[in-house]
Amino acid sequence: MTPAAAIPFFRSPVRDDPEMLAHMTRACADVLRSGVYVLGPQVHAFEASLSAMHDGREVVAVNSGSDALCLALATLGVGTLGGGGADDEVILPAYTFVACAEAVLAAGARPVFVDCATSGFLPSLEAHHAARGERTRAVLAVGLFGDASALPALAAYCRQKGLWLVEDIAQCFGASSTAPDGTTRLAGTWGDAAAMSFYPTKTLGAAGDAGALAFADARHARQARLLRNHGHEGNEHLCLGRNSRMDELQAALLHIALAAFPQALARRREIAARYLAAWTALPGLTLPHDHAGHAWNYFVVTLGARAQRDALADALAKEGVATRVYYPAPLQHHRALAPLHDGRALPRSEHLAQCSLALPLYPALNDDDINRIIDVLPVALGHATRAAATPAGAAP
Repeated sequence: MTPAAAIPFFRSPVRDDPEMLAHMTRACADVLRSGVYVLGPQVHAFEASLSAMHDGREVVAVNSGSDALCLALATLGVGTLGGGGADDEVILPAYTFVACAEAVLAAGARPVFVDCATSGFLPSLEAHHAARGERTRAVLAVGLFGDASALPALAAYCRQKGLWLVEDIAQCFGASSTAPDGTTRLAGTWGDAAAMSFYPTKTLGAAGDAGALAFADARHARQARLLRNHGHEGNEHLCLGRNSRMDELQAALLHIALAAFPQALARRREIAARYLAAWTALPGLTLPHDHAGHAWNYFVVTLGARAQRDALADALAKEGVATRVYYPAPLQHHRALAPLHDGRALPRSEHLAQCSLALPLYPALNDDDINRIIDVLPVALGHATRAAATPAGAAP
């Protein structure tokens, strides 16, 4: 029987914050009264705030993280959309969301999938090196689940090899990482371009879809502004673009959320620290690496086998704790992408897809929720371990 006070996998931060809800409601009313709904003053103000946060890099607000990824590649000239070649290759993780591969294809380039390292969720530098070929033009670095720790080494590698580095910071917005020389910088400031998603469940979430780009070179930002708005500037169309514009309502709401973002990020880190401290000695459960600067968009644990993962999800659901699988299959196993893969074995990505489970972690979790999750998980893990070990048809 599911307890009455179920804990959802995600809950909007404004649901239990009447002051923020009132602030956002007033902002929406102001936009509606203004009569300016697309690429107006709210968008420009939000872009300026994001730029200030990311070391002054020029920011271009767009309609989604997916379009941000595509336009980042096109702006850098990777793929046919940006004037590159159809055989341009982009290295990206196999264990990530499908939008990453879709963006490469939409830009008119070819994705090359790499496996995760033997520990953690991110590909190793060696995996990128092994995948690089004569047609490699760019690396798409995904800060999966909030972990930006791979960015300094990847940035140095791309500079050495003459490759573009596009940071996908959809899940690691606000994260930081440190280079060997001690330099610490935010995700989004290591590469040539950064793509952001403000989907509601991200560390900075909109009330719908929205995204943004940040560029090291202002010339690339100017090109991205053209591409997001049908190539339009002044009274003419200078190139063929698309409709990737951010609307004023989302910009206004995001600007309010951005002001509260430091507190929200601190809360994520506090919750993650409590989980890690409580579960460090649990047998059969692999916890995520606690890299300095982690943004903790998701808290993903790994079990030994799929049966145990699925049994844990079922046991937690019976206790009213929702979970989610990120991601059910690596990209090369999806029907739409399988023909593009060269057949290389990517065993770590396959294992993680079978054995990983995301637990609730978001700022709107209250202390009672957190304590309940902490207390329930070891019990549920014990049930899951026994259930997974019981042969089919046998009495538990």
